[in-house]
Amino acid sequence: MKTLHKLSAGAVTLMSVLMISPANAVEFGMFGDVNYLDSDATDATNAFSIGPLDLYAMQSIDDKTRAFIEIVFENDGESFVLDIERLWIKRALTDDVNVGMGRFHTPLGYWNTNFHHGALLQDTISRPGFLDYEDGVSAILPLHYVGLEVDGSIEMSAGELDYAVYVGNGPSYDTSAGPGGGEIDINNVADPNRAKSPGFRVTYTSDAYPVQIGVFGMLNDMGESGAGVNYGRTLVEQSIFGLDFKYAGEHFDAIGEYYNLKNDDKVGSAGSHTGTAYYLQFGYHLTNVIKPVYRYESLEFDDADAYFNILGTMQETRHVFALRYDLSDTNALKFEISKSDPKTGDSVMQYGLQWAFMLL
Repeated sequence: MKTLHKLSAGAVTLMSVLMISPANAVEFGMFGDVNYLDSDATDATNAFSIGPLDLYAMQSIDDKTRAFIEIVFENDGESFVLDIERLWIKRALTDDVNVGMGRFHTPLGYWNTNFHHGALLQDTISRPGFLDYEDGVSAILPLHYVGLEVDGSIEMSAGELDYAVYVGNGPSYDTSAGPGGGEIDINNVADPNRAKSPGFRVTYTSDAYPVQIGVFGMLNDMGESGAGVNYGRTLVEQSIFGLDFKYAGEHFDAIGEYYNLKNDDKVGSAGSHTGTAYYLQFGYHLTNVIKPVYRYESLEFDDADAYFNILGTMQETRHVFALRYDLSDTNALKFEISKSDPKTGDSVMQYGLQWAFMLL
């Protein structure tokens, strides 16, 4: 399970020291947001809420080595908890090759690579549902990993080729909590079984056109993390492959991703099944500061798929309409309406207003 530590006086003191100490080339920043959400779901209530408080710092600790840390205070519905979202150290071996170790965002697709925990970074209030973080109710992917990464970029005659190759601790799940009762654990300090998760992402950015195209993949042996004699056994062998793209014109932009998840049940008799997930998002700048956005999302899989049954995932499609108004470079208002259509059950409408900001 993703490690969450209760906010303590010691943590407050530590963060205070970090924020007021002389910078000495340390780059500090902070993201925050405040929200109002409402829904027509029968058990929903309308409410204002404080979003995550995202603190980050980076420093070049010598001519070739950088270190980065990102700490997020999250509202879990009852209290605020502290989580280390990213913590890594990276060294440049050559102009085109870097090697790093630590906790990273898994470079699966465009969204998770470019839109991190600061809500201001993305045009919409919400992320695509299937790209929810590991502790989210609709999470299906390990969007962080702890391990080793090699990345870099190669200049080409007509563009640039960027790459990331990595290996980390495999994900796990505590099945004793029942379907959907737990969360995907990326295993910050241990790994239930010896299988590691390798992966990659390669992107090509054109010099002639405002286009970026990427391919990515990841292999996982999801382990059992519940206490007992079955601890460490492989629940599902999984392969994830996909494509992503970005188009960024003068006024119009578009991003999209497609995921193919092949899941092989290693405990029961469900066998092997394939699920697909994708989204398409389009935006248009009416002015320099006003931008309407539309996104379509889809998640489909076989009802017998062991992986999605363990997670308690629902198949659904979703329409998202958003309007972003940039008050300045460092804060924006967003209004969003979404309609979720699950395979079983009634459609749900949700309405949101967000004021997102950053401090530098």
